[in-house]
Amino acid sequence: MSKFKHGSAVLAAATLLAITSSLLLAASLQSAFSQTTSSTTTSFNPQPGYSQAREDPSFAVHIPFTDLGFSPFLPTTISIPTGMTVIWFNEDESEHSVTVDAGSPGVPQGAEFDSDMIAPGGFFTHTFTVPGTYEYHDSANPQSKGRINVGSGFEGGSNMDMLIGGNALPFNSSKLARVTLSFVPHESAAVIPPDLSITYNVTISNSASAMYSNQFEDSDGILDLELVPAISRTNSTANFVTWGPDLTDNEGVASDGTYHVQGPVLVNDEEYSIQVSIVAENESDLSSPVSDTFVLPPVGAQ
Repeated sequence: MSKFKHGSAVLAAATLLAITSSLLLAASLQSAFSQTTSSTTTSFNPQPGYSQAREDPSFAVHIPFTDLGFSPFLPTTISIPTGMTVIWFNEDESEHSVTVDAGSPGVPQGAEFDSDMIAPGGFFTHTFTVPGTYEYHDSANPQSKGRINVGSGFEGGSNMDMLIGGNALPFNSSKLARVTLSFVPHESAAVIPPDLSITYNVTISNSASAMYSNQFEDSDGILDLELVPAISRTNSTANFVTWGPDLTDNEGVASDGTYHVQGPVLVNDEEYSIQVSIVAENESDLSSPVSDTFVLPPVGAQ
């Protein structure tokens, strides 16, 4: 049984399932996702290991200790694909909750949830199986608010699919909204979850040239990558900051969860692209890496 931890919290994978079976998750995802670049709607049909790979949390939200009199949710707003599990870590010395606002118009009926009070050093997880905009607050400090934008869009590739967080594409450069993209390999490209890990190489380009390139190792085989737009004077790799993944194993080794890339991406009204390649499986380099390139268009792009 795999375990993850953050600080003093140890997470057993068996306690992290937010649905009663992996078959229910797979079925709900097929109906939830729709392809965004085709006039014919196509269902997302992941390989058999997808539900198992999604059992553990992917995105961490923190409730930090502060001297402000209340603890904010950090980050306050995130955009994730349907099927992702979010984990909230209470790092404060007081109890807090994650409570969806009653009557929130963006929350589908029956999808509301409430963590109850999370003890200091504790955590809460929730799997988002229904698209929507989830406004939530801390019942101990109602001024502490957060938002989860859950999207159902995806782009199909030859070797993998890109799941799109929230309604982030096409992007609006005037809002500089962060977005999480999940890259799910086809079974012909790589089997998930892997025995050890899958290593991806990611290259982000604007309309002129490549801006950023880096490798990411992921133990569940699904690469979750959050893009955090930040304006800079130049579009060089030096302007990018990378951190993650969000979770560590029992030995404190980074193992799974979302990676974050902050830099001058999605900041101009131009077309960006992201090339994702599988370059290694189970710590062995592939003689012939497989890849796909996905377009990240601005609002109004033809």
